[in-house]
Amino acid sequence: MSEARLHELLRAAWARRSELHDDESTTAYRVFHGFGEGCPGLVVDRLGPVLRARGDASFADVLRTQYGTISDHGLVLQEPGGATRVLGGQVPESLVAVEHGRRFALEPLAGGNPGLYLDARSARAWVQSHAVGRRILNLFAWTGGFGVGALAGGARSVLHVDQQKRALARAKANHALNEQRIDDRDFERDDVYRFLTRAAKQGRRFGGIVIDAPPTVPGKAARDARSQDYGALVPLAREVLDDHGWIVCMFSRRDVPRSEYEHGIVSSCPDLTVVDRGQSGIDFPEDDPERKLRFSVFSAR
Repeated sequence: MSEARLHELLRAAWARRSELHDDESTTAYRVFHGFGEGCPGLVVDRLGPVLRARGDASFADVLRTQYGTISDHGLVLQEPGGATRVLGGQVPESLVAVEHGRRFALEPLAGGNPGLYLDARSARAWVQSHAVGRRILNLFAWTGGFGVGALAGGARSVLHVDQQKRALARAKANHALNEQRIDDRDFERDDVYRFLTRAAKQGRRFGGIVIDAPPTVPGKAARDARSQDYGALVPLAREVLDDHGWIVCMFSRRDVPRSEYEHGIVSSCPDLTVVDRGQSGIDFPEDDPERKLRFSVFSAR
């Protein structure tokens, strides 16, 4: 692809997001989604005062020129293999960005995800708007985004479960950033399967459960790899779900259609039915919606 063509694509993508640029309540979103905007090898995210690109070194000059003229943000490029370099401006090791007014601590120079999956913004908004008065269980909690949204929406309580000590520490920090009342009992470092089995035996119940499983659940791939092991996870979650509760399931495998995910879940739990659906936002354009991050909400019949 010529540099002139890439400049054209980046300018067009920036213009499409004018509504997001002008929204001071959300400063974390995708600026350029190469998969759906003409350059699959490149993505650019806004993280508060920083633009964070992922792609190979050949994009560096175009990125400097393009964003130096339309944005005063710091600019960093994460290359394949993990090398990260600053292309311009000031890029701190950590910063705070906002999403629908909620504050999150992010790490723009981190080699992997900076601390918030931007394509799940609409799912976090759904949880926030359906959390009032409920006890929420956030499985594979990562940095606690769903829990922050749930408490902002009036949840009675939130419990985060994750195996990573650092992830739970960052979730706790995000709650503190939003001045939300939590304590150590709201975080459990455990294997999700083991936790659900034990919680069911203890008679624990939740009004809302979020399952944002990784594309391949560690150690469980052989059981149901194509559907992120939902065939095993949802029956376990159903045992701790209130009669009028809901389960949100996130589908990130681009090679598996939503219908296949949903069929597998309902087959494993016949008393569940789909009550709502959603997908990643306007900053993740795709010609085929099955290529987006998708989520479906299940409830008992």
